[in-house]
Amino acid sequence: MFPIRPWLPLLTLALLAGPAAFPQSDSPPPAFEVAAIRPTKDAGDGSGVIQPSHGLLTARNVSVAFCIQAAWNLKGYQVIVPPILKSAAEQHYDIDAKAESAVPNGQLMLMLRTLLTDRFHLSFHFEKRDLPVFALVVDKNWPKGMKEPASAAASEMTLDSTDSQGWKHWSFHNSTPGALAGLISAPGLDRPVVDITGVKDTFDFKFVEPPWNRADGPLADHVVADVFPEVQRQMGLRVQAQTAPIDVLVVDRLDKAPAEN
Repeated sequence: MFPIRPWLPLLTLALLAGPAAFPQSDSPPPAFEVAAIRPTKDAGDGSGVIQPSHGLLTARNVSVAFCIQAAWNLKGYQVIVPPILKSAAEQHYDIDAKAESAVPNGQLMLMLRTLLTDRFHLSFHFEKRDLPVFALVVDKNWPKGMKEPASAAASEMTLDSTDSQGWKHWSFHNSTPGALAGLISAPGLDRPVVDITGVKDTFDFKFVEPPWNRADGPLADHVVADVFPEVQRQMGLRVQAQTAPIDVLVVDRLDKAPAEN
């Protein structure tokens, strides 16, 4: 299920392997057997959802921009819509689509790509743009707390416990320090957290995340004020604001209304 908010939680939309237009194949791109797209009658606060399940994709109150974001496994800041196309991208729709048979959810999202290109005549290109980021970099105290992996098992991050004070105790196995970038990417941050440590070796390590009390203010403020300093203190890494090249999808064409169902 994919909720629409000003942010996307970490590791959601992880259905696809990256921003490619379609898998390279001689066969036609996967498509729904049937699909109906209707304007949302009442968009309300703009919140909505995309839910793929068992060969069906149901979407309610979703903008075209968010559908693009979901279909290509992108964050909001990675979808660039020129001003002349913004009104089309911000239109909200309800979608009911059905595959010919039950297929994995990732396949349904590939079909959503086809639906967007067929019905909205979406065309686009990928490029890199320098965007504001929080960069995870090696600090002078690196490395701290890093151990040789205990085994060659797959990279893994687990929440071991939450103590009585609300501190979350995380364990990372066979992971690069850049895995922390995912953990500390918080809803509401005005930029992504990206790993530019350059460290490719993997380690076993732990990180204790300080607690957040909603009454104390926005989560994003807590992450910047409390979590980022703990990364430096515990791990010998530093988070700094800068710009960095980020892959983005640039919309070149988008019809304001879809072709008929």
